[in-house]
Amino acid sequence: MEKQPAGGRKSRKPMIISIIVLLLIFIAVGVLVKAKPRKIGTADLKWNANAEANLAGYKIYYGPSPRTGDCPPDGYPEKIDVGKTDTPANPRYIIKDLEEGKTYYFSVTSYNDKNIESCFSAEVSKRIQSVSPSKNLWQKIKGWF
Repeated sequence: MEKQPAGGRKSRKPMIISIIVLLLIFIAVGVLVKAKPRKIGTADLKWNANAEANLAGYKIYYGPSPRTGDCPPDGYPEKIDVGKTDTPANPRYIIKDLEEGKTYYFSVTSYNDKNIESCFSAEVSKRIQSVSPSKNLWQKIKGWF
């Protein structure tokens, strides 16, 4: 026969200790297992509009290292043809799915209706901030209480 504390109620101490042990195990596993880098970053790029009458659009070039030349095709591993963008007077484009913890470098070119492309704009860079998996877990745990 199991002994019960005074008042006839079972102690909650073993259950609380079990929950704490499980939480510590989850945190330890999260710290010990290196998480795969997540592609959660964005870069909001804005540039001055090209005033040429025969402008057909813009291309954004980017990558994890500075460009290697002043004009395409030298430069970057990635390219996006953004056309005239949704706001032609104030061109802007948001690049998504950038890997956290990396620095990316960006340049823009314009091209005309004959598909003649300019050389690169000035280069800009952005570091995509990392979010610690254990910090995320701790924030979730705090949110439960």
